[in-house]
Parts: sequence; structure tokens; C-alpha cells
Amino acid sequence: MFFNSYVMTKHQKRNLIDMFYQKIVDVSRNKVFYTKLKIPDTIDGRYDLLALFAIILTFSLSRSGKKGIELSQILFDKIFLDLDLSLRELGAGDAGVHIKIKNMIKAYMGRQKAYCISFEKDDYITFEKSIIRNIYRNVNVHNNGPKLLVKYCKKCIYKFKDKQIEYFISNKFNFPKLDDFLEWFTFFNLLICINQMLLLIVYYFTF
Repeated sequence: MFFNSYVMTKHQKRNLIDMFYQKIVDVSRNKVFYTKLKIPDTIDGRYDLLALFAIILTFSLSRSGKKGIELSQILFDKIFLDLDLSLRELGAGDAGVHIKIKNMIKAYMGRQKAYCISFEKDDYITFEKSIIRNIYRNVNVHNNGPKLLVKYCKKCIYKFKDKQIEYFISNKFNFPKLDDFLEWFTFFNLLICINQMLLLIVYYFTF
């Protein structure tokens, strides 16, 4: 599979795209999402998160100006070039890789449209529904996982909002720290436990 915009770009720009891609991979593979937020730790589950954070970054890049739009397209091409190579390393043949990549791009484009509309409208209620429909589609009991994932994504969007391209190409660029997010997760669960205890106390003294 051949992607002209990444393969043919100059090495300096390619190094920048590789940096973007690595940061997407790093955040999407963080164990917190799989152990705490109950996202399936499968090929599909990992792809779902990779696509999610890629869409967040390309959305933010595209709003930083003409250069950001160009970089977001090259990043898209890099992502699917890497996925193409990964499938081939797993032993898939040309025909199988072509069909799989075609389906993955179709799924990505559909999610990109839905997610970006939510980001533009600051509509995280609809975004949560999209997250449940896509990322949690094979999870029967997800509890507060989708809400917490939405909160982290919102944190990413707000952090990157109104940033100029200089920010993204500097060493200051990074996704929000997951340590802070994990602290919020622990606090959130504590509040749920307290609320459940209060409900039991009320029930006990009422009946």
C-alpha cells in the first residue's frame, strides 16, 4: 500500500510526523484505558483508541492553520501505512490487507466525522454516545468507563484548543498526563462508593 504524502515528504517533516504518531501510540496503549476503563485489550480495542487519539490530534492540527492541515493529512497517511505494514507482518496477504485497510479507513472516516462534529459543537453528550457505540460496542458492562474516557478526551481538546502550529512542532506538545486523570478516576469512584453507602443508610432507616 502506497501513501504518497508521507513516503514522498522530506525527512525533517517525516520526523515530525513520526513524533506525532509515536505520541498517539503511547497514549493509546496506556494500560489505564484497558484495566480501569474496561476497553477491550484486543486488536480492535487498540485500533479504536489509536483512531480516537489520532482524530483528536488531526482535528486540533487542522485548526492551527494551513501547515497544520497539511501535517494532519500526512499523519493520516502515516497511520495507515503503519497499519498496512503491521498486518503484513502478521502474515496477511495482499488481498486480505487491502480489504482490511479499506474497512479500517471507512470506519475511521465515519468516526472522524461524528467525533469532529461533537468537538466543534462542544457536544460531549453526543460524543459519549458515539464512544459507547464504537469503542464499547463489544462491552456488556462498562460502568463509568465511557464517561471517564470522554472527560479525558475533553481535556485533550481543551488543552490543544487555539494552539498555533508552533506549539505542536515544539517539545512542549504532549497529551495530558494520565497520572492526573487516574487521580480523578480514583476520586470519582470514591464518590460513587460514598453515594452507594448513603443510599443504603437511607434505605435501612426508611424501611
